[in-house]
Amino acid sequence: MLLKALTSSLLTVFLLYLSFPPMDMGFLAWVALVPWFIFVVVGGKYVYWYSLLVGVVFFLTGLFWLRHITIPAWVLLSFYCSLYFLAFVFFTRLVIYRLKWPFAIVGPCVWTAMEFIRSFILSGFPWFLIGHTQYRYLPVVQISDVVGVYGTTFVIVLVNACIVDLLVYVFSCKDKSLSFPFSFLENSANLSRSQRSDRPFIGQYCGYLRSYQKFTLLGLICIFPVVLVIVVLLYGFLWLRDYRPLEGPRVCVVQGNIPQSLKFEPTEDEQIQILKKYTDMSMSAKGKSVDLLVWPETMVPGLLNIDPELTGRKIDILSQLTAIQLARDLSSNLLLGGIAIITNGEEQIYYNSAYYYNREGTMIDRYDKMHLVPFGEFTPLKRYFPFLAHLVPYEIGLAHGYKRTLFQLGSVSKGKYTFGSSICYEDTVPSLIRKFKKDGADFLLNITNDGWFHNSAELDQHLAIMVFRAIENRICVVRAANTGISSFVSPDGDIYNRLLDEDGKCKGIGGTLIDNIRMIEKSNTIYTRYGDWFPIFCIAILIIAFSVTLLRRLYA
Repeated sequence: MLLKALTSSLLTVFLLYLSFPPMDMGFLAWVALVPWFIFVVVGGKYVYWYSLLVGVVFFLTGLFWLRHITIPAWVLLSFYCSLYFLAFVFFTRLVIYRLKWPFAIVGPCVWTAMEFIRSFILSGFPWFLIGHTQYRYLPVVQISDVVGVYGTTFVIVLVNACIVDLLVYVFSCKDKSLSFPFSFLENSANLSRSQRSDRPFIGQYCGYLRSYQKFTLLGLICIFPVVLVIVVLLYGFLWLRDYRPLEGPRVCVVQGNIPQSLKFEPTEDEQIQILKKYTDMSMSAKGKSVDLLVWPETMVPGLLNIDPELTGRKIDILSQLTAIQLARDLSSNLLLGGIAIITNGEEQIYYNSAYYYNREGTMIDRYDKMHLVPFGEFTPLKRYFPFLAHLVPYEIGLAHGYKRTLFQLGSVSKGKYTFGSSICYEDTVPSLIRKFKKDGADFLLNITNDGWFHNSAELDQHLAIMVFRAIENRICVVRAANTGISSFVSPDGDIYNRLLDEDGKCKGIGGTLIDNIRMIEKSNTIYTRYGDWFPIFCIAILIIAFSVTLLRRLYA
C-alpha cells in the first residue's frame, strides 16, 4: 500500500514536470494531478506526508535552475512552495468531510485560491501555475482576458477532480477493481467496520458520493466539465476567428549574450567590452527604419542618471556618450537597461532602471523597477535576520521604484504611441502589467537578464508566463533578453517572432530581432478593468465554507 501510494504520488510529479516548459507537453496537465488527488480524497493518516513529498520533489525539480544563484534559496523556496500543497490538502479535506461536498466542487476552488495567494504573499512567487502549461494552446487560454491565468488553472484542476470523483464512484462504490495505481480502492465499499477503520476515508467519501442523486452526481462529474471545456474552446475559437491585428511601430531588440560570469563584478575593461558589443550589434539596425531600439536589463555598464564628473569613472562617460550617439546615428528612440543611483546625504540608493532616450539623444525619462525579486535583489527581514543577506548575490541591495512610468513614442510612419516597460520578473506579476495597460499603454516591453540561469528551463518558463500577460490585457508584449529568449508576443498570445540562430537555437545566442508591434483596437478587457476577481471569488467561497465548518463544530 505504501509503495503504491509513493509511486502514484511521484507519478503526479513526473506528469506535472512534463506538462511545463521546456518539455511543453501541456496536454498531460489535464490528468497529471489525478494519481495524487486520489490520495487527497481517500487517503489516511499519511496523506499529508505524501502531499509534502509531491510538493517538495516537484518544486525542487522545476526550480532546479535556481541552484545557479544559490542552493540554500533553491531548497528553501521549494519547501515554502510545497506548503501550499499541504494547505490545499488541509482545506480540501476539511470541507469535504465536514460539509460533505464532492471533490469536484471543492478541489478547483481551493487550488485556484492557493495559487493566487502564493502569487502575492511575501512578495509573491507566481511561477508554476497550472494554467501556464497551456500557453501553446491558444483556443484554451483566450478566456484569460476575462478570468486571468487562474481561470485556465481552475478548468484544468476541475477536469482532474472530476476524473477522480468518477473513478472513486465507479471503481470503489460499485465494487469494481482498477489497475495500478488505483487498485488500493478495490472492494473498499465492502470492507467490514474494523477493516474500514484502517482506511476510514475510503468508505466515508464513497458514502458522501452515494448520498447525491445519481443524475446530480453524474451531471456534476461528467456533464459539467465537458460543457465548461466546450464553452472555453468556443470562446477561444470565436475570438481568434475575429482577431485582426493592426501594424504598430517597428522595434529592434538586441540580445548580446553576455555571460553572467563576465557581467558580475566586471573590471573596467570588461565593462567597455560589454558596451562595445551591444553598440556594434545595435549599429546593424542602421538604415532599417527602426522606431525603438531596446537593450536588456542592466546592459548599460555605466551610470546614465548622474554627471560622470562626480564619479570620475571612464565607463560612465563612455556609456552616456554611447547612448547619445547611438540614438542620433540610428535616428531611433532608445530604451536601455541600467543601474541608477540616487544620493541621500552619505547614503546611496540603487535602482534597477530602464532609461528612455529620444531620437536626438536626449534622456526623456526613467522607470525604476517596482517589484523586486526577494533573495535576488533585496533581502526581506534582513534587519532582523542578518544571516539572510548571504543568500543574495549582490552585496548591495536595490530599492524599489514608486511610479509606473509611461513613455511616449513617435513613429516616423505610424503616429504616436504610449508604452511601458517591465523589468526582469515583473512580467510575471499580473496586477502590475494590468495597471500599465489601464494607465494607457499601447504596448509593453520586458527587459530582462536571465543569464543568471544560463540556458536552463527558466528561460522557457519565463516566456510562457509572458504569454498570459499579453492575452489578459490584449496587448503586444516584446521581450529583450540578454541570453534569450527575445521575442514578440501578440495580443492573442501567439509568439509570432523570436530570435533564432542558424541552428534554430533561441538560448545562449546573440543577435538582433526586428519586427512590428501587433495591436488591436484600444480597449480594456474585463481582466484589465477588474483584475483578479475570479481567484478572489474562489477565496471567498473557501472562507465561507471554512466558516461554516467552524460554526458547525462549535454548535454541533
